[in-house]
Amino acid sequence: MAYGLLPKPGKRVRGQEIGPCVNENCGHSDCEETRKMAKTKCYFCKKKIGYETPFYKKQGRFIHAKCL
Repeated sequence: MAYGLLPKPGKRVRGQEIGPCVNENCGHSDCEETRKMAKTKCYFCKKKIGYETPFYKKQGRFIHAKCL
C-alpha cells in the first residue's frame, strides 16, 4: 500500500499549482478537503497529519507513516 502526501498550500510543480490555495477563504472544495485532512490528528501520536508528511489511511483513520 502506498502512502499519501498532502502538498503544502501554494506548492507549485513545473508551473502548476498542486497544493491548496494560499488564501484559506478561497472556497474551493478540494482546497478545503486538503486542509481538513492536514488538520486531522494521527490515530497514534495525536499530532496533526500536516503537509509534506507521509501518511496512511486505514479503516478511516489517518496514521503517520512513521507511527505505523
